[in-house]
Amino acid sequence: MAQRFGNFKVYFPNLVFKIIPDSRLGRNQAAFRVPLQVNKLDIKDYLTHIYNVTVTDVRTTVFPGKLSLNRFTGQQERSPRIKKAIVTIKEDFEYPKEVDVDKDFKGAQVEYQRKRRDNKLKGWRLRPTPALKELGQKVRESEKAKAGSKESDTKKNTQTS
Repeated sequence: MAQRFGNFKVYFPNLVFKIIPDSRLGRNQAAFRVPLQVNKLDIKDYLTHIYNVTVTDVRTTVFPGKLSLNRFTGQQERSPRIKKAIVTIKEDFEYPKEVDVDKDFKGAQVEYQRKRRDNKLKGWRLRPTPALKELGQKVRESEKAKAGSKESDTKKNTQTS
């Protein structure tokens, strides 16, 4: 029989736990931004069953929303509340490595497409700036490199057959 800590079983969770880097925490602690409706037992249950870590302690705080002035109506508005959970784990915790956007998510191509779209939305004729030309060149080079690697893979496959 599976262990149950929280109010519900976790099958395919639709919860988002965002890691918050905090240098003031110990080696075996991690901070997360969690949904407001999740309690301490649910947090422990989620981390235990999904990530297979031994959770020893969970502390939560709810931060109130900040007041701001609406520039259109002049009324004060409050931003949404935020819940932060500090989790103590039996093992030492290491933060994940920073993601290289250019390598992992085609950052140059996305940036190039965004700038082109923004220029079109402005209603101006497209006149590429030097920065936009450079981005376009990076995108074309990366596409050529991919096409070259695909061709070499197909040649190797045909030679081995």
